[in-house]
Amino acid sequence: MTGERDPSEDGRAPIGSRKVRHAGRRFDAVTVPAALAVVITATMFVLYLGLTAQEDGRPVSWFTGGLVGCALLMAYGMARKAPGRGTVLAIAGVVLIVFGFLALLTIGLPLLVAGVLAVIAAGLTTRRRA
Repeated sequence: MTGERDPSEDGRAPIGSRKVRHAGRRFDAVTVPAALAVVITATMFVLYLGLTAQEDGRPVSWFTGGLVGCALLMAYGMARKAPGRGTVLAIAGVVLIVFGFLALLTIGLPLLVAGVLAVIAAGLTTRRRA
């Protein structure tokens, strides 16, 4: 060769290469959509509590519990080495999609988006194992 070193010798892949070094990465392809879904769900939880308080109503306990539960499940699913990561994200995603349809006239659309993001994250976990 021309005396150039191979970039893989020092642990760096050449630009445009499909080889990616994963040792120093804090986030993977699953973490980003799951984190976005957690943020959306937490925001909609706070918004839901604000809307019900503004109308002098009481929040529905099963709905608020479901939102908190889904956010916790997705936060668990963000951990790289969590057992059952894909299953947990899929369950949270399906529940959020159902909640999104139930609340479609108020806070449902962002919940649908969060549910789809969680299902995408679950699909990425199963794809990465194969």
